[in-house]
Amino acid sequence: MTVKAYISGKFSNYGINLSEANLLDITFSSGVDEADALTEDNIVTINVGIARFIPELLLRYTSVDENGFSTSWDIAGVKAYYAHLCKKYGLDDLLSDKPKATFL
Repeated sequence: MTVKAYISGKFSNYGINLSEANLLDITFSSGVDEADALTEDNIVTINVGIARFIPELLLRYTSVDENGFSTSWDIAGVKAYYAHLCKKYGLDDLLSDKPKATFL
């Protein structure tokens, strides 16, 4: 499986089709090429790239309804996936509403 197919598949689970520009943002930030094969060596880097991209992704529309055609995607599921990735890879969860305490 290619990196591109893996990333596209991860987002298609939530009804999201990524543009080529979105895929390039993720792969460039991960330091991999979208045509590379998915391996144990690059999967963590790719998942971190996906996590870093999700806040930008959530800035776009969540549904469209035009002339009887309607489409939407699962924003709650994407947020939960993002929180999972952040916890798994030790990233700051920028979308969390949970209060943070800092001890000096």
